[in-house]
Amino acid sequence: MNVNGTGAQYYPAWQEAGRGQKNNSGVGFASRMADIVGANTSESGRKTNAVSGRDNYVGGDAASVYDMGVYSRKDISVSQNLNLPIETERYKIEDASYVDGVPAYEIMDKETGRGLYIREDQLMIQKDEKTGLEFVINMDQPFSCNVPMTGELKGILNEIAGKRGIDLKEVPLQGGLIVNQDPRTGLRYLSIQGNEAKGMSVVATSKEDLEIIEKLADEFTKYSVSSQRSTAGLYALLEISGNLKREGEGMTFLTPNGITYIPYDGDKDKAWEIEIPSSDYSVARKYLAMGIEASNYQAWLSKFNSARLLDIDTEQLNHYSMNGDRNGYRFMQ
Repeated sequence: MNVNGTGAQYYPAWQEAGRGQKNNSGVGFASRMADIVGANTSESGRKTNAVSGRDNYVGGDAASVYDMGVYSRKDISVSQNLNLPIETERYKIEDASYVDGVPAYEIMDKETGRGLYIREDQLMIQKDEKTGLEFVINMDQPFSCNVPMTGELKGILNEIAGKRGIDLKEVPLQGGLIVNQDPRTGLRYLSIQGNEAKGMSVVATSKEDLEIIEKLADEFTKYSVSSQRSTAGLYALLEISGNLKREGEGMTFLTPNGITYIPYDGDKDKAWEIEIPSSDYSVARKYLAMGIEASNYQAWLSKFNSARLLDIDTEQLNHYSMNGDRNGYRFMQ
């Protein structure tokens, strides 16, 4: 399901090259906007294009956990033959061949459109202790490659583990990931504790959840600055994760290292961007939730001694594209 109701997904595909440019005030708005969105450039990212998650806006830097001894083959003599694909009404698990000599799988939840590519030695079930929600997550790309767990999926994975002789571990959420909830929509989302602007992924477990996301994206397409569906989807996710506040004439949103205001009509003379240290993000998030006059940059500057107003180029405020060359957000089946 995507934002135009065709059943597709969108995911971020900005290149990582701009990641270190945030402190360069000469970089235009489009470049800095790209800087908050990660790229799926790894081998696993390339393999999972067709199944990667739609509801995420940042690549994130969740710590690698694959050296923690999760993977073990209990009996190497166990038959390695699996009758793949394994397909039920809701799920499909396919052979993704071998990577570095390790078997890999593509897991798709057909009901929600979420899926991932994952190596066998990275396969584990991660649980959020607060909510009890469980996930399979590719920790190289946790916000675009994760699938919420159900009893049916757990049964399939245990079947695979038994046939492959895998000790399928169940562990707490790794890499600083937590599950939060948006009080407005009721949607839960996966994010990094302490800096939710680094990445998020809506925990969509039903068609009803997807419909809520679509409805919110519809609201943003009414503004000229976010009339493109992919841009509207991005802002919807920012709002769900508590990183965006809509004001009378525009919207203010947080990034890992800054605060940006964009008028709905794209008037570049009224747009602004402030740079703050990443250590101030959590405080800025609290101010946003408390109802600070978010469209007034002077109000923000008064809150942070280290804040700096940047010169911005807003010529391409609605610049996200639907092309296939990883220059913007893409729609994928």
